[in-house]
This record gives sequence, C-alpha cells and structure tokens, in this order.
Amino acid sequence: MVACTGGGRYGGAIIASVRLFYCLELPDPVRDDLARLSREFQLRIRGGSWVAPGNLHVTLRFLGEVGEELAASLAGLGQEAASRVESFGLFLDRFGAFPHPGRARVLWVGPSQDSAPFAILAQQVEEGVQALGFPPERRLAHPHVTLARLRIPQDLAAVIGGAASPALHARVDALTLMQSELRPKGPLYTPVARWALGGGHRAV
Repeated sequence: MVACTGGGRYGGAIIASVRLFYCLELPDPVRDDLARLSREFQLRIRGGSWVAPGNLHVTLRFLGEVGEELAASLAGLGQEAASRVESFGLFLDRFGAFPHPGRARVLWVGPSQDSAPFAILAQQVEEGVQALGFPPERRLAHPHVTLARLRIPQDLAAVIGGAASPALHARVDALTLMQSELRPKGPLYTPVARWALGGGHRAV
C-alpha cells in the first residue's frame, strides 16, 4: 500500500491499476433533495441509467485507469490543490443536458453562475495531472451533478424547460480522490483520500 502523507491517508490498498477521479462530495441533505428531483424526472424520461443517490457528486477531473506508481503523486497533488482554495458554496439552480437538451445523453443539475473557486481548484488539479503525464482535458471543467445517462440520445428540451428550477445550496469543504469500481448494478465509489479546502486534512 502507498500511504498519503500530510493531507490524507488511504482507507485501503490500491491495486495495480484502478479507476480514479477527483470530485467534490455533496452534503447528505443536498443528495436527498437531488434524489427526489431525480425520481420526478424518471416519471417522464425512459431508457436512462440513473445515478444512485449515494453516488451523486461533482466531478472535478476524471483520471481513468491509474497505475499504483502514481498514487503518492496524486495524493500530493490533491493536498496541494485543496490548500489553494477556501471552502465555498455551489448554488444548484438549473437543469441541463450534454451535449444539448435537444439531443441529450446526460441529464445534469448545476449552477447558472460561474464559480471562481471551482475554476481555480479545477485549474490547479488540471495543471498538476498534466505535469504527471496525463493528457490535457479537452473541455473546461463545468460544475454539475450528473443525474442520468441516456443509452439513446433523447430530446429533453421540453422536459427540462417545463421543470421547476431547483434551488439547492451545496457547501463544498473538501476535495476527494475517488476510486470507481464498475459493477453490473452500477459503479461502486470508494473515497481514497479527502483534503479539507484551505489546507486542513480529513482522513477517509
């Protein structure tokens, strides 16, 4: 096992290759509200793969399959990036879809206003992972919570346009390095390490 130093520690061994991503976890009350909104959408949208309530999060940077030899470097990067940004809030007040509502493959909820702290944190992580040899991300990080992935693109413009705007405030106080294990019933997410924003630390 490779141990994190300073800002966090591993809750378990990392095997030779694992799927990892950096993310922002959400408070339980916010995830409960998002789960309720998700259930309402499920009544109007068919053929979707809906994210389990416990898996709802804001992805900061997906890393994919990562070798064990990079574990310590990714831990150091997480600690450094988290220390550069203080705790901040995200106001989740609109629904959207990727690539666009008229041909949706992903349904999400996110903020209508740009978040400077999120952008700074994302930039710190992006610069760090590129320095470790990861290819550049093709798109700028956009804070959002994925609610569903659609197997076949659908026109959700009317569904999204007719939905009442959400009004959820999520306080973000930590950066998490998350492990994703793909399973038939859906991915299993396991926090590898967490670092409090502003330079403190929280063990997993």
